[in-house]
Amino acid sequence: MHAGTDRSQDSPRGPGRTGREDHPVPALPTDRADRSDRADRIGRIERLTDPAAIRDRIEELAFHAREDILTLVPHTELSAAYLAWARPLALRILRRGVAFRTVMLCETLEDPPTAAYLREIERHGARVRLIPHATERLLACDSRAVALPLGGGPTVEHGALFTEEPAIVASVRALFERAWERATPLTPAPTPTENARLILAAMCSGAKDETAARGIGVSVRTYRRRIAHLMEHLNAGSRAQAALLARDRGWI
Repeated sequence: MHAGTDRSQDSPRGPGRTGREDHPVPALPTDRADRSDRADRIGRIERLTDPAAIRDRIEELAFHAREDILTLVPHTELSAAYLAWARPLALRILRRGVAFRTVMLCETLEDPPTAAYLREIERHGARVRLIPHATERLLACDSRAVALPLGGGPTVEHGALFTEEPAIVASVRALFERAWERATPLTPAPTPTENARLILAAMCSGAKDETAARGIGVSVRTYRRRIAHLMEHLNAGSRAQAALLARDRGWI
């Protein structure tokens, strides 16, 4: 998602794209069977230097995402060209039910177009947090693939690396989670009523609706209506997503 360029990095898509380089990680000089096994386990590292090719690769990862997409973007604003590309992509991801979490700098709220974009995707189910300082830039797609700027900086002006190597994917996701824990929600969550907490706890208990409703002293119809209301309030498409969002906000 946010592995596009900032305002200083815009470049038009041209018909003649170059910059795609595949780099198998070299095996240690052992026998042929060991080299083959090592290549299978380590996988490939893909190096892209053309911005259009980078965006194409991100779109491909987003299309195949099934669980979540995580992004950390240490920019104070996003360019109009980038927003025009990122907005429909983010909304398609969210419509498919793929979880989307992003961490941006607090200063992004000072740029109206960027702030509007973040609030829009949050209304559609994205979980957005802000952090005062960050230098890392990353994108993770499921527990399957990650993208990092070439050279380790916060921008992709020199290109990006894509890899599915499990150890790198796990490390990048852990880096994101550390930033996520330090960040604060874009929109502070309101404090739920005690009744709402009871409904959520009952919903998460795994009990049948009839049993859960009887346990908190309401009818099944009332119980289901309140769950529907909470799901709407949390902008959740399912009970499972509502439970996840409620836990993220500290409601249960």
